[in-house]
Amino acid sequence: MKVSFDLELKDVPGQLLKALEPISGSGGNIISIVHIREELSKRGRVPVKVICEIKNTDALEDILKELEKRDIWVSVDEVKRKKKMTVILIGHVVDTDLRDTIDKINEIRGVMVADLALSMPHPDKESSARMDIEVSGHIIDTVLERLDEIAREKDLVVIKSLEVSD
Repeated sequence: MKVSFDLELKDVPGQLLKALEPISGSGGNIISIVHIREELSKRGRVPVKVICEIKNTDALEDILKELEKRDIWVSVDEVKRKKKMTVILIGHVVDTDLRDTIDKINEIRGVMVADLALSMPHPDKESSARMDIEVSGHIIDTVLERLDEIAREKDLVVIKSLEVSD
């Protein structure tokens, strides 16, 4: 995941290295550093923008904790943390308007049905749909609640994946 950090460093030698060590220590790959020493912030600190690629949200949390310990002020620009979850819907998925089901999921801000596989053995029998759903941020519980509502409304069974991947 690509992350943009806005750092404010003390105006003393060695602070930039002190700020970059937690990123590299967590396996981060630095893409860009903008360090303009002459432009002190309103608080008398040196602003630095660092853009890097990191493994996952756990690495991000580790980096932020370590920067805080080092008295480096940091804010993280909006990071779209997409996670992928897989669900299976079983029942009369097609007859209960599959398009409507997808639209009801997609209307949640930051959520999108990214892939769909449908199994329909016979028009009169139950069908099943496997959906890969991309979720931005920390709204997985909201998506799961909405899926449960849809399932009750349409008399479907929902099988939820136990694992959500980055």
